[in-house]
Amino acid sequence: MFSLIGRTIRVQSRREITFQKLLSSQIRSLFIQTQETPNENALKFIPSGAVLLPSPKAPTVEVDGIKDALEKSELAFKLLSLNNRCISSVLLGYNFLTVVKKTDGEMKDNKKVPDWSVLKPQIFSIMTEHLTMGRPVLTDKYYDYIAGKMADQNRKEEEERDAEELEEEDEEIDPNDEVVELVKEMLVTRIQPAIQEDGGDIKFLKWDGETGTVYLRLIGACKSCSSSEITLKNGIEEMLKYYIDEVKSVEQVDEEALSEDSDPSQGFAEQPKNFKNAKLDDVPPSL
Repeated sequence: MFSLIGRTIRVQSRREITFQKLLSSQIRSLFIQTQETPNENALKFIPSGAVLLPSPKAPTVEVDGIKDALEKSELAFKLLSLNNRCISSVLLGYNFLTVVKKTDGEMKDNKKVPDWSVLKPQIFSIMTEHLTMGRPVLTDKYYDYIAGKMADQNRKEEEERDAEELEEEDEEIDPNDEVVELVKEMLVTRIQPAIQEDGGDIKFLKWDGETGTVYLRLIGACKSCSSSEITLKNGIEEMLKYYIDEVKSVEQVDEEALSEDSDPSQGFAEQPKNFKNAKLDDVPPSL
């Protein structure tokens, strides 16, 4: 909504500007709810009646540092600039954002990271001012990038559906392709909602058919959480192994291990194909 509002106001249409003003006046009563996460250094903020990304299907946006914020989000830039830059990262979801603060050891000049009791009012103030003014959450460039990736994904899904209709029933399917789609289906339908509820997200990176390894990346509140390894091994790995025989292990890839020139869309959540023979209705291992 707010990204669209910010973009709409640039069009010099009296009707659109009037609509923006009316909407902003309604947003002035914005209520922001906080939700604790398993990570004591991360807090989830839920602005009532507000959306931060252009679509519920849009991938969450992790903003990791000031330089990253300049490219992606003015709102995240403001949050990352708080109190001697004591904020480590910001995760933008469709209707929430997660703020992850640094540890004292990550601060420069032996500065201390303020408690949440100090940071929360400042975060409330920044979010309220930004959203009620109808400022765009994403920069124009990154908004267009997200919109382009979503359009590409929609076209890809349509092409795949058309191709499936033309395929012979007895035509062979690449086992690796099928495993990848099943993994993505599990992530989107069973795993991702639970992780986003805790203020984080999970990105699929790749599948190694030779070793049976799924490579994932945890972001947001999950990235630096002390229980992330337990979640990964006892929750995600067990669930994927339970449903997909080919999966033998799940490994997390840290940000440092990702190539600097890698495609930033790598790991964006994609809507998987629906496999007729996939049995996903049993009670799974819990996260």
